[in-house]
Amino acid sequence: MTIKFRVFLILMVALATMWTASCGHYNCGLTFGSSTCSSTGTTGITTGTTGTPAAFTYFLNQGQIGGTLLDTAGNFSLIPNFVAPPGPAGGTGGMVIVQKKWMYLALAGGSQVNAYAIDGTDGALTTISGSPFPSMDSDFIASDPAGHFLFLLGADDDEVTVFTINQTDGSLTKVGAFSAGVGFAEQATTDGLGKYLYVTAGNLGTTVAVFSIDSTTGSLTAIPNSPFSISIAQLTSEPTGKFLLGITGNGALNGFGSDNHVYVYSIAQSGVQAGAISPVTGSPFATTYIPDYLVVAPNGNFVYTFNETVSGTSPMEGFQFSATSGQLTALSGSPFLTLTATDGRFDQSGAYLFLDTVGTLSVVNVDTTTGALTSNVTTAIPNAGADLDWAVTDPN
Repeated sequence: MTIKFRVFLILMVALATMWTASCGHYNCGLTFGSSTCSSTGTTGITTGTTGTPAAFTYFLNQGQIGGTLLDTAGNFSLIPNFVAPPGPAGGTGGMVIVQKKWMYLALAGGSQVNAYAIDGTDGALTTISGSPFPSMDSDFIASDPAGHFLFLLGADDDEVTVFTINQTDGSLTKVGAFSAGVGFAEQATTDGLGKYLYVTAGNLGTTVAVFSIDSTTGSLTAIPNSPFSISIAQLTSEPTGKFLLGITGNGALNGFGSDNHVYVYSIAQSGVQAGAISPVTGSPFATTYIPDYLVVAPNGNFVYTFNETVSGTSPMEGFQFSATSGQLTALSGSPFLTLTATDGRFDQSGAYLFLDTVGTLSVVNVDTTTGALTSNVTTAIPNAGADLDWAVTDPN
């Protein structure tokens, strides 16, 4: 979920309810010079597949959980014969998938975490015993890379609630609630090794809180001098644990910003200030358009921005990332003039990048050597509104 002012979010949701997505299934061949799309249905989404599952996406749509399937033959559709499990109460919040096995939902107004086991064969979801697990109203949810802990943010309470994840059945045990100290805990990420947790106030704050994570208990301890005076809306990790990447995002009163840069920070690896971040040489790195969301490829080699202002979405951009220096270099063909979306998610293999627009999910193939994006298939989500909560996983 991108980080918006709540007033703007409410406005967008209201507008979205007056617009319903078409329900056709579209197969689009895309070559970044031209694209052709043809509908294969006008009253429903095609659910036939011919290959084995390559990736699943799950989404919360108007209070109901749904899912899509990308198969190895390149078909992308709703999961055939999917039976929606009981959904959570509450508004928007967050969704995260852990170890390809378990999916967790925590929503504002819900005061609970809903937990589901994922069947890697057909994508079915089964409610985990004990779910829903009592929690606080949450605006954001994240996990560590190893999938041992969940971190829930309560923006209004300026708190981080931590749960341990049972490695056998995915059930949750509450560790405790920890003060974030940023005024409005809106977004969080761990570093790539899961040693530290970074909390920002989204577009509302000027500080970043940094916590060390106890690798056994999940308990959080603020590092010395945290929070730090850094104005950033979204931070994202890369797998080496040496860097964080971020955008200032949407800091203007209209809900969007005007900063066309990506910021790269190095993470102190030792000493009293281990875990603290500082800009790398050359940061921030200029982008053509104004980034509103940022993703890093699982192999850490590529970064993609999703660019949006109050005027609408702009083409995606892609960058080569150096895990040695933290430098960003524009990929060949970037900006990708035929690709626009509000945000995106990688599958764990890094071979597929799924894109979100209002009412539609699509997927592009990613060359894991060059970062090139070469094809596109799209499926519509019936009656989907703005800020769809969703997550992606490969079969377990």
